Amino acid sequence: MSDYLAQHSGRDAAAALSASLPELVAALSIGLDAAEGQDPGHAARVAYVATRIADHLALGEEVRRSAFYAGILHDIGVPLAAARAGLQPVVDEDVVFGPAMDQAGDGHAPRLTLDQRTQATMLQAAHLRAGSDFLEQPWFPQDISEAVAASHENWAGDGAPGERQGEEIPIVARLLRAADLFDAVVAQVANPLTARARARAEVAGWSGQALQPEIAEALSEVAGHDDFWLGLYDGEITQGIIDEAPTSGVAASPALLRAFSEAVSEIIDIKSGHLAGRGQRVAAYARAIASTLGVNPLRVELIGLAALWNDIGTLGVPNRILAKPSLLSVEEMERMRGHPSFSGRILERVPVLDNAAVWVSGHHERIDGKGYPEMLSGSEIGSEAGILSLADAYVAMISPRPYRGPLPVEDARAIIDAGAGTQWDPFLVKVLLELVRHEAPESVATSAS
Repeated sequence: MSDYLAQHSGRDAAAALSASLPELVAALSIGLDAAEGQDPGHAARVAYVATRIADHLALGEEVRRSAFYAGILHDIGVPLAAARAGLQPVVDEDVVFGPAMDQAGDGHAPRLTLDQRTQATMLQAAHLRAGSDFLEQPWFPQDISEAVAASHENWAGDGAPGERQGEEIPIVARLLRAADLFDAVVAQVANPLTARARARAEVAGWSGQALQPEIAEALSEVAGHDDFWLGLYDGEITQGIIDEAPTSGVAASPALLRAFSEAVSEIIDIKSGHLAGRGQRVAAYARAIASTLGVNPLRVELIGLAALWNDIGTLGVPNRILAKPSLLSVEEMERMRGHPSFSGRILERVPVLDNAAVWVSGHHERIDGKGYPEMLSGSEIGSEAGILSLADAYVAMISPRPYRGPLPVEDARAIIDAGAGTQWDPFLVKVLLELVRHEAPESVATSAS
């Protein structure tokens, strides 16, 4: 990626930034797995199993394409569910959506209070609606929104939300149901040979109940082959699923990268209880600071994109912690402090954003060495990470949070100024304060975008 930056340093270089849709959805899926407490690669495995069934039944390229995108994003509604349902969390998402809850009938389900069970039911329903709405984006196959909405329906008619049965359930939703249930069983068994035997036995029991008999039979036949299991247990299955992704019909382009990144930012904002558009405002301030410093256009755009993905790692932090108004416990603080590194690992999955991974990993570092996660100091913190940190902090101050209103702009500026030399690079602080000194914050953000 460093070579990429070196080769594209002209004034029109920003136009060279692009990424493919499979690369972007695969990166996002890593955050979704963490959001629901699933083992890494769960979303990729669901896509893998669903497409293998589609291939076995010769359902055609369009169904295979939809099964891929619906499979890898089938739980996109998880980080959006609490906001969609208007709930204050009393149970964590990784409990509601984790593999133990998926297999609630086998003795592994977590014990919940009545209030927690009630909220869990509401969150399950809300995540289907929220996910379906999000997938109406123009770059996705048109049928996957409906498929995700019906992905918990059972063939016999006793699923969720319980509105369809049999042939009324879209074919892609039937594939998702099979793949999701299958991976939930596999995730509960440590020994691969035991998992193989148990999963095939479970499939037989689902036939005619949760699953269409023909799909259950196809899955059982697919699961009888060694190469299927080698692929399923591949530690790099997320990369593997990208390599064999069906043609999306959407070309890799700078416009796709920017639009998808803004959509990711929207998910982060909703999940974290931020005012809509907060991530885009952080990106705008970051671009404005970088442009003022004379950074070349490619890097300015890349800094803005990094700002949009900056807090993708918070998808793995329960809403209860993100919205907590009081001091965090040691355990809660550990989870919060892990999110920058996790954000970086996600960005590493998108080749064109690989350079930005170290920037987002360092956006909570302080120049006095008292930040996290690595306690870097001074010049150990790159200027891009410093820009992201400063833009993120300033927008956080002037934006409302679930537990407080926005700070007055004058107070925010004073806090930023006081942090020069300890939390932030004094020169970057000077640049930001000069940017916002004579203009309303929104006008600066708007002009920078």
